[in-house]
Amino acid sequence: MAPILYDFRQDPGTSEHCGHSAEHLARSRSCAAPLVFAAALALGACGLFEDLTPENIAFEMTGEDGARTEVVYATDFVAGVDAGGVTHVQVFNSDTVFHTLPIDTVMSIAEDQRWLVHVSSLDGDTLDVTVVVNVDGRTLVSRGGGIFPEAPWQYVYVFNEQLTGDVEVTF
Repeated sequence: MAPILYDFRQDPGTSEHCGHSAEHLARSRSCAAPLVFAAALALGACGLFEDLTPENIAFEMTGEDGARTEVVYATDFVAGVDAGGVTHVQVFNSDTVFHTLPIDTVMSIAEDQRWLVHVSSLDGDTLDVTVVVNVDGRTLVSRGGGIFPEAPWQYVYVFNEQLTGDVEVTF
């Protein structure tokens, strides 16, 4: 015996569907579309109003415990990238601090929204180091490397600017 099938769609001979006229259904669909769009926009826009300007930068450097370093910190500088891909930095004011490894410090960059660190070995030794730099908990750098007598370890951060890893600093 063949199954009995019933088509629940609108009867082609009428303009009624589930007790509502075709005009009523068209109106309700046209009103729902802007509401759905507004809800999607409101949910998606939540990130638009989040303030991403940096507040603090955290700097950690580990290596041979007790190794002495000279660290220059600066927030008062200009930086730009030339056609050859080299980032040039002109520092106007800086602070020099003598650290022994490990280094673990947090600094406010809320006002200037930029930061430079320039680390050299105080004793002229080659140092093998691991560095982590975070801005408001977001990791910018996490890598190992070396500090050589003629090549200090340096890093430049400027909010909303693309800089390169090839950096030349002028004090």
